[in-house]
Amino acid sequence: MSHPKYIRKVQTSVNNFLFHGDEYLMLHRKPDSWIDPNRLNSIGGRVEPGENFLDAVIRETEEETGYRIASEQITLVGVVKLEGGYDEDWVMLYFKTSVPSKKVPHGTHTKDGDLLWIHKDKVLDSEYELVDDLNYCFKDIVAGDAVFFLTAKLDNNQKVSDVSISKLPYAHGNR
Repeated sequence: MSHPKYIRKVQTSVNNFLFHGDEYLMLHRKPDSWIDPNRLNSIGGRVEPGENFLDAVIRETEEETGYRIASEQITLVGVVKLEGGYDEDWVMLYFKTSVPSKKVPHGTHTKDGDLLWIHKDKVLDSEYELVDDLNYCFKDIVAGDAVFFLTAKLDNNQKVSDVSISKLPYAHGNR
């Protein structure tokens, strides 16, 4: 029997941090976007019913950018749980994928916003507002030396009010 405090609406999604050299492809969402308006985030979206996280990140990457990626190119870099701030809580898997070119197959203007290549050292202090959880984990995404587990409580403005991060180093051969 479940206790009411454990019953929550949860959305599942994927984020893929595509990179070429030292630059990362980020999505600057449109100001009228239904989620994270005018904020910078990675490529990604919701996991569809019956779909697993890996298939979702491959699908979302191709839909949003046109890059065709395969599972052997992808590295799991983090698991993020966001509580509060939105109508539902979110559980997101963060992946990282190297792409062969900065020429985005579908172009840089999408229905969700504009795709921008930003140097890894500029993402955290660019002119754009980031989705707030990236302020706490982007360096771990770039480092890519461990899987991080981030849980954050968000306020009504989707800003982190409390955060917990743990890391699990990659085991030899599991990367």
